[in-house]
Amino acid sequence: MKNFNQKIIVITGAGSGMGRYMAIRLAAEGATVLLSDINEEGLNETKSMIEEGKGLCKTYKVDVGDKEQVYAFAASVIAEFKYIDVLINNAGMSIGEATLNEIPLADFEKLINVNMWGVIHHTKAFLDVMLTRPEAAIVNTSSVFGLMGIPSQIPYCVSKFAVRGFTDSLRLELKGTNVAVTCVHPGGIDTNIVSNGIHYKDKEATVAQFKRVVITSADKAAAIIISAIQKKSKRVMVGPDAKLIRFMTQLSPNTVDRVILKRKADFDRKKALNKTT
Repeated sequence: MKNFNQKIIVITGAGSGMGRYMAIRLAAEGATVLLSDINEEGLNETKSMIEEGKGLCKTYKVDVGDKEQVYAFAASVIAEFKYIDVLINNAGMSIGEATLNEIPLADFEKLINVNMWGVIHHTKAFLDVMLTRPEAAIVNTSSVFGLMGIPSQIPYCVSKFAVRGFTDSLRLELKGTNVAVTCVHPGGIDTNIVSNGIHYKDKEATVAQFKRVVITSADKAAAIIISAIQKKSKRVMVGPDAKLIRFMTQLSPNTVDRVILKRKADFDRKKALNKTT
């Protein structure tokens, strides 16, 4: 997709983070951006930022984990705009550190509904009209946690591995059509996904640890993803940490396992020390 001028683009999770900055950048390039998020206040902030730059946008309050809301949102968009050119499934949620036995099944299902089913339902809802366009793109956000397993992060890893598998399979299924499909694997991006996630214990320590390892700003991540859409990339690693993780998971999975377990043990020791001091 050479340019985004006059394109109709849906972006989920646009109330903050990568979704917000993709919306701002794409609107500045002449696209009409249709923005959804469960956070109405954040959506309004994004809208104001776009309108300050004379961009075109419309906002919709949508819980992407609610199937009925997703299809109602898509029906509303199609009724008004007739089609979309780009679908960016960016919305997601995180979960704090907890073992499988500690996580209530309801929370596991909630996360899967947002991170996995939200992607699938949006794609199903918009695919038919996208296939009518001269060129179109579907962009699904997985994670580096869709490349490697992480202890105490089972629901999140399950959802992101699922997005990866769905996206890679869809890309092959749509081979020869006008719809390009890209899987996005962000590394540590400076967003609120961890602070807004489900937490059972040590939320402050978890958020602080995340802030220490973030490398890439949300705006920089947005620029990388938009460039990948233009190039019709099959997959994109967002951030130097994501590129390193992909390389290591392919080169030496056993080394990756050892590093993950060592870092978890170090983090657990630090938490235990903090509690005793």
